[in-house]
Amino acid sequence: MLNLPQALLDAIYAHGEETFPAECCGCILGTRDGDDRTAVSLVPATNQRAAERNDRYEIGPEDRKAAEDRATAEGLAVVGFYHSHPDHDAYFSKTDLENSEEYAWGEPWIPPTYAYVVVSIHGAKRSHSKTFLVKDGAAVEESTEL
Repeated sequence: MLNLPQALLDAIYAHGEETFPAECCGCILGTRDGDDRTAVSLVPATNQRAAERNDRYEIGPEDRKAAEDRATAEGLAVVGFYHSHPDHDAYFSKTDLENSEEYAWGEPWIPPTYAYVVVSIHGAKRSHSKTFLVKDGAAVEESTEL
């Protein structure tokens, strides 16, 4: 389960509204206790997919390193990632799955490592969100506690 405080979900929505109609993206910092993740802060990233940013996202290595460095400095870990779907529902697409770190590492599948939060932004306004894990090479919806 992902424990995501409402203030952090609101910040993800705000990032998605700000970047609309492009996809926003970023890292979620927090703690892990077994299968439970608690989000503590966000590190917004620049979407590196300039030509396709309305329906794709990519977190660049500089932003990822900055998130890892900040997590280490704060005694936290990168526990997830977020991105928006402009004018689409919150779902984990085939592209999202194939670009996830767990999927990219391939078989044998590692246990679910990160929570992936997807927010739906319709007409530049927040709509809804869902959280996913990558388990055994497939996306599985995860419960989120606000």
